[in-house]
Amino acid sequence: MNKIMEKLERYLLPLASALNQNKTVGSISSGLMAMMPILMIGSIASLFIQLPIESYQSFLTSTGLANVFKAMNDVTTNMFALYASFAIAYMYTKKEQCNEFAAGLISLVCFFVVTPTGLIGETTTALPFQWLGTQGLFSALIVSVLSSHIYVAMEKNNLTIKLPDSVPPNVATSFTSIIPGFVCVILFALISMLFSHTSYGNLHSAIYGVIAAPLTNLGGSIWAALLVYLLSGICWFLGIHGIAVMSVVLPIWMAADVAKVAAITAGNPVQEIVSFRWLGAVAGLGGAGSTIGLIILCTFFARSQRYKSIGKLTLVPSLFGINEPVVFGLPCMLNPILAIPFIFLPLVLIIIAYLLCTMGILSAGNGIGVMGTPIVIGGFIQGGWSLAAFQLFGILASIVVYYPFFKVLDRQAEKEEK
Repeated sequence: MNKIMEKLERYLLPLASALNQNKTVGSISSGLMAMMPILMIGSIASLFIQLPIESYQSFLTSTGLANVFKAMNDVTTNMFALYASFAIAYMYTKKEQCNEFAAGLISLVCFFVVTPTGLIGETTTALPFQWLGTQGLFSALIVSVLSSHIYVAMEKNNLTIKLPDSVPPNVATSFTSIIPGFVCVILFALISMLFSHTSYGNLHSAIYGVIAAPLTNLGGSIWAALLVYLLSGICWFLGIHGIAVMSVVLPIWMAADVAKVAAITAGNPVQEIVSFRWLGAVAGLGGAGSTIGLIILCTFFARSQRYKSIGKLTLVPSLFGINEPVVFGLPCMLNPILAIPFIFLPLVLIIIAYLLCTMGILSAGNGIGVMGTPIVIGGFIQGGWSLAAFQLFGILASIVVYYPFFKVLDRQAEKEEK
């Protein structure tokens, strides 16, 4: 075990550390996570639309509330890429200590520049939701990353308009952004023009066809999910936040959630299985390592005061998916006794859940999930009784799998206390 840990630390720590410290990767991750409130609003609106009660649906239609909830969904989840283009550029520029708000707005303008318009009737021009939602997400990532990097490079190299010190700071700051903004917008306007002469017709179609669709198929596969959760579990075990690894596929998984919401809202069947919220529902029981069973064992079956106290302190947070106190306080981190269940139990749960989904027994989820919702309740909201029942199964599986390892720890602690 020590040799394995030495090799993991030698090869995985540098990679995870590099991902964690990379400003671009971190900006994409933090930018997408910052949009959670918007996605939650859209998810809740979609939930209200979906309730399959005939009298309730008639009430929504007669009162006009159905259109209200649909509008809420349209301006949130169906404009996911639009908000991402601002948020990611904002986060990156903020990390570089430049004018983050201006960079975010410029990225938004660049995204609009490359987005093709549609014609309604003979006189009305409109932007289609097609590229403002999940299909335009990869375009938003590329536009926001490139525009923010150009903006930062120009501002740091003083390729800006400089006004005298007597000019108020808010006015001077506004002028500072003009040249970088002009360069970014002109660049993406030229790119848009070039792609309009290709068979794709526009930048969005090219990116989606060449990059987004293949990456989505790869990143949305069960194999990608298992690999990412394996690496994430190892990172947590080594004391590194697992989001450092998940950030690589986070755009793909979050887009899958948004696609689920859109499909169900439109009355279409869900095509995707693997998504951010679904994986959290089936493999994040209690947080990283599916540690809810371990905490239940500590709370109700520990003979040592050490683990009984830890269990009582961490049980409620664990029910809400918060288990940093468990990882770092129990600890699970660098604890060779807990390495096997902590790293591999989530993988087993993912495999079982995926197989049940392909057999039509378990719901693939609706993409709806409110952060911090307790286990079972969250499962019911996201996938009905089948997903809630699977979470109950997951809790029992976690108790059974962690039990022998827990007993070893508890006996050691009991001996030390005597």
